[in-house]
Amino acid sequence: MARSHRRHRKHHPPPHHPSSSKQKSKAAATVFIVFMSVFGLGIGYFAAGTIVALVIGAIIGGLLGYLIGHNLDRMAKKK
Repeated sequence: MARSHRRHRKHHPPPHHPSSSKQKSKAAATVFIVFMSVFGLGIGYFAAGTIVALVIGAIIGGLLGYLIGHNLDRMAKKK
């Protein structure tokens, strides 16, 4: 005996798994590390102009860039 169309089983597509979500989440941290390191180099150059000041400026700028980018990635992940 034939089944009615209302009792026909519907096709369910396979679930979608997001790929490379970690790559997207680390994008802001990487961009801010590079940007703030260059910014720190500029501040070190204009402040003292010595190699030591350039290195210290780049390191501090990189750390600040990491902290800012990491917080932005965390906020984006919550949404």
